[in-house]
Amino acid sequence: MRYAAGVYLSDTERAGLNVKVKTVGKRNRIGHPDAVASHRSALVLMRQLEKINPNPKPRGFVFKARTWSDYAKWRASQKNPRLW
Repeated sequence: MRYAAGVYLSDTERAGLNVKVKTVGKRNRIGHPDAVASHRSALVLMRQLEKINPNPKPRGFVFKARTWSDYAKWRASQKNPRLW
């Protein structure tokens, strides 16, 4: 592609050929102004991030420590930051 007179032209356009291009599907529209569409986009992004997150989402549990120092030791030993 070359830049000519403010417009990018493909090789077929510069040669004067009329080539039809088949378009399949449609683009995702992320820039919707309404709140529902932006919320939907946020949910899609959150689902995608869950797939690539190296720390698995923990199941619900309750850790009962007898003292604050026991809790501090337990928290320091956790590798998954999603637990606290």
